[in-house]
Amino acid sequence: MNMLNVTLGYVLCCQSPALFLAALVLLICYFARKKNHRVRAAFDLIVAILCAAAGVALYFLGMSWEYFTIRDFFHIRVIGWIGFGIVAVITVIAAVRAFLKANRQRMAEREANRANNAEVFVRTEEAKAANAATAAEVAEVVTEALAEEAAVEAAPMEEAAPAEETAQ
Repeated sequence: MNMLNVTLGYVLCCQSPALFLAALVLLICYFARKKNHRVRAAFDLIVAILCAAAGVALYFLGMSWEYFTIRDFFHIRVIGWIGFGIVAVITVIAAVRAFLKANRQRMAEREANRANNAEVFVRTEEAKAANAATAAEVAEVVTEALAEEAAVEAAPMEEAAPAEETAQ
């Protein structure tokens, strides 16, 4: 039991570099999110502070339990590299997911713009067709009016000519 306790304590104390890396990543996330997602940004900041505090505490516990000394304070052990790897994998997965989410949003916006442009194009074409039909109707009405006006102008001249002949 004592050997397991020593091994577990050693493993935990060697995770302090990974906790510092996690705190750094969460601090970067805080600055990236603080304008758009204030609650999540505050959560990132709180967890970053907790990770940094846990990293410091584990370093002091490791030195007090004599797992490592002040001389090899910055030496990252194999177990610490495993923790680094876990934090790095989680960070890469989160970054890829964020990139894919942003890409999906961008594609949805593009599709919405394309659909809107197609709708505007259809409406414009319908308006052009309606205007062309209205213009044809107006031209037809104007032509009929001009024909009637020409007929009206021609009719009094024909009637006026016989009247003049009878007067003479």
